[in-house]
Amino acid sequence: DSLTHVFTRGYWFQRCNEELERSQKFNYNLTCLMIDIDKFKDINDTYGHLVGDAVLVAVARVVKDNIRQIDIQGKYGGEEFCVILSETDVQDAQFVAERIRQALQDTSVQAYDETLRVTISIGIAGFPNDSQDLTGLVDKADQALYRAKETGRNRVCAYKK
Repeated sequence: DSLTHVFTRGYWFQRCNEELERSQKFNYNLTCLMIDIDKFKDINDTYGHLVGDAVLVAVARVVKDNIRQIDIQGKYGGEEFCVILSETDVQDAQFVAERIRQALQDTSVQAYDETLRVTISIGIAGFPNDSQDLTGLVDKADQALYRAKETGRNRVCAYKK
């Protein structure tokens, strides 16, 4: 992605499918984080799209700074990012997701003349328990993300069957 310097959605899916195949072959856990910026539309409507872009860049940087080099970060949608945590179960992923959430909450985002506080909500789903394929894993993480949004935002929720 030219703005945030993370993988585009298409390339992210390609790389993650490769990582999922590796996890299946070696019986490794793998976890998907779906990350969404809380009230991003309000940021764009209040401050403009250039400030919104600066927020996207800041969020991408905070996520990158709080994951390992082997993990795979991509831009999923307008203000959504996905991360695949290799060889990581859901319990450990909750720790990583909470670290990302807290780091962003503690960061002042400088965007032109504005200094903003931004929060994120994160949904988590894991292979092999929640889904056996990447599309299902992303869907389950998205369902968990919606639960995080519905229960107050600025939180981490794991998928529950």
